[in-house]
Amino acid sequence: MRILHLANHCHHGHGNVHLAVDLACIQASSGDFVGYASDGGEYEQCLGAMGVQHIKLTQRGKNPFKLAASLISLAFLVRRNEYDIVHAHMMAGAVFGYIATRFSNASLVTTVHNSFDKHSSIMKLGDRVVAVSDSDRSQLREMGFEKSKIDVVFNATLGGFRTKFLSEEVVFSKPPGILITTVCGLHARKGVKFLISAFSMLATKYDITLCVVGDGPDKRQLKMQADSLGLNGRVVFLGQLNNPSIVLDKTDIFVLASLAEPLGLVNIEARNAGCAIIASEVGGIPEALDDGRAGLLVRPGDPKDLADKLEILLRDPELLSEMKRRASSGLGRFFITNLYRSYREVYGRASRRSEGSVGNL
Repeated sequence: MRILHLANHCHHGHGNVHLAVDLACIQASSGDFVGYASDGGEYEQCLGAMGVQHIKLTQRGKNPFKLAASLISLAFLVRRNEYDIVHAHMMAGAVFGYIATRFSNASLVTTVHNSFDKHSSIMKLGDRVVAVSDSDRSQLREMGFEKSKIDVVFNATLGGFRTKFLSEEVVFSKPPGILITTVCGLHARKGVKFLISAFSMLATKYDITLCVVGDGPDKRQLKMQADSLGLNGRVVFLGQLNNPSIVLDKTDIFVLASLAEPLGLVNIEARNAGCAIIASEVGGIPEALDDGRAGLLVRPGDPKDLADKLEILLRDPELLSEMKRRASSGLGRFFITNLYRSYREVYGRASRRSEGSVGNL
């Protein structure tokens, strides 16, 4: 097939980009003709190494003339390269892709990575629309998305080329005792403040360390919270890492305290690393954790419930080992080969307009 992915950028640290890059790479390695149009980023070299053509294309900004020029360029690109599928991973790409595909025989597929964003209704423009969990499919239907156009494809990227590409120069040594880790953007939706509060309830009773991997606008505020609770040295902020697995591989308990989450790709990565997992019972997280069999589920925004679930594992080493075993088993459906096959089926279902609807450029 001939496939063009649209995203604002290809920078590390964004789940929608990680999915798009991994998908583009396995498609190219499987013999498809694949392009990735964006403003660029760290993954350009990764894409090129796997045979994906990166095309510089600005899809957002305040200059209407530059955006118009980009749109015209995209329309010509889609028509000239005879793409079968244009796959938009962000809202700007959905708008650009919709207009560009009206002048060709290409179909537009949109993946809704952030259904909690009120502007995500723009993704309705896709000829096929992909939800990343069954829960998210229900959410999209409530938002007025057409039922017959929605497919569900889990963000299955285990074994993808991307994680092998970015090396990690940081050396991480596990502190003594039990290591609890979260990996996420440091903003309110991820609920890190509730995790720090829960950790403070247990810090004097157990030999535990909390490691926070990620960056974002709330970092300073979260550090101040940890200091005010007397947790200096017990809560470690590592910032954003190219390869969080260097921490996850040494983690005992992984926690994702999100208030909203379409799936939670990092839960799957933590499962693959063999961590016991505690995560919020929101969105697609229960599906990522086999409905609670592969991890403990907690009420979102409730530090007491989170502390109670943490203590269940901390006071029972045998249960902790059992939850690690459960997390690391049954991961076959989350590997990149399944992602490739699932999107192949979506592309096959993508509607095609008649030749007569194709405009002239």
